[in-house]
Amino acid sequence: MNTTTAFTVAALMLVASIGNLSLGQDDVSLIKDNSFAEGFGAAFIYGSEYSGGRRPPLGEVTEYRDISPWRVFLIPDGPVKKVGVKTHPWDFQEGLHHNFKDKTGNLVRELHAHRLIVNHTIEENSPERLQFAQFNNYRLPKGHPDRDTKLVKRVTTDRQGTLRLYYNSQNEIRNAATGHSAKWARDTWPHFLVNQRMMEPIPLAEFQRLDFRVSFQVDRMKKLSNWPNAIRGAARSGMNLKFMFFLRNPDVLEQKLFAGMMLFASNEKRYAPHLGIEQHGNVFYRDSITSGGKPVPKLSEQRTVEVDVRKLVAEALRQGHEKQPELSFDPEKYAIYNFSIGFEGMGHWETEAEISGLSLTGVRK
Repeated sequence: MNTTTAFTVAALMLVASIGNLSLGQDDVSLIKDNSFAEGFGAAFIYGSEYSGGRRPPLGEVTEYRDISPWRVFLIPDGPVKKVGVKTHPWDFQEGLHHNFKDKTGNLVRELHAHRLIVNHTIEENSPERLQFAQFNNYRLPKGHPDRDTKLVKRVTTDRQGTLRLYYNSQNEIRNAATGHSAKWARDTWPHFLVNQRMMEPIPLAEFQRLDFRVSFQVDRMKKLSNWPNAIRGAARSGMNLKFMFFLRNPDVLEQKLFAGMMLFASNEKRYAPHLGIEQHGNVFYRDSITSGGKPVPKLSEQRTVEVDVRKLVAEALRQGHEKQPELSFDPEKYAIYNFSIGFEGMGHWETEAEISGLSLTGVRK
C-alpha cells in the first residue's frame, strides 16, 4: 500500500471513529471497522496461538499455523510471512472441507484452496475501493484455458461502510453436502459469511441494551440447478442471507448458542422463525425479518433491520431450553464471541447482495 493510499484509508477510519462520538456517554460501538476500510484477516482456524489463549481462541493472533505448501494471506496486505502477524477485525467463514477424495482420487485432508484468505486475486486496491475475487482453478495448471473462468466469490468494499458480496455455489471448489445433519459437520454445505471474532467477548450483563442495525439489499438470487432435490432424503435446494451472533457462557464454556435473523430467502417458507440444533450440536435460533407481519423483501429492495440483541438472545434461550435443558435461562450469563453476516444454503445458486450501515451499539447500565 502506497503512502497516499495508507493516508486516505487512515482518514476514512478516523471519520468513522469521529462518527461514534455522537453516541451517548454510556453508549459504546462494539463492531470494529464497520466502514470495511481496513481489510480482511485470516479466520481463527489459521491461528495457532492467541494473546488471550486458544480454548476458546481469544484476543489477537500471535502465531499462524504452517499450511505448507499453501500460504496464508491478509487481504490486501499479502502473505503473512512478509507482512508479519496481524489481526484484521473481519475475516470469512466459508464452510469446512476435511478428509475426502477429490475427483482425481487424491486424499484431501483440508481444502485450503476453498478459502479466500489462501486463494484470491486482488482486482482493485485504491482509497475508494477494495475488490478481490476467487476463481475455481483447482488442479488446473498455469496456461489452462479454463483458468479464471469459474467465478466463485467476489467481495467489494467502498471503504466507507458498503460491502458487496457475490457467490456462485455451483462453481464452488467443493460442494457435496446434501443435508444439514451431523454427517456433514466436516464437509459443510455452502457458506460465504463475513465474520468478526470479538477480540474481547461482549458480556450481556454490562449492557441494558445492545442495538444492532444493518441495511441490505439482495440483487440476485438465481437457482442454477435442481441438485440435490432428486436425491432421496436430501435437503431442498435453497439459499439465504442471514446474520448470526455466537454466544457462550464464559463460566461454563459448553453452554453456547447461535441467535440471529433470516434477512432474505429463496423460499418464503424459510422466513418462519426457526429453532434447531446445528451440525456441531449447538442450539441455534433464527428470527425472521417478516416477524410482526412485515412484508417479505423483494429483489433490489433496500431494507433496514434494527434488533435489540438482548431480547433476541432471551428468546433464543427461552426456546433453546427445550432442546438443551442444561442451557442457562439467564441472558446475563452469556457473552458475544462472534458475529457473521452473509450467505448460507444448499445446492447450486448464484447470488449477490449489498450490506451497509452495520453497527452494534451497547447502552451501558
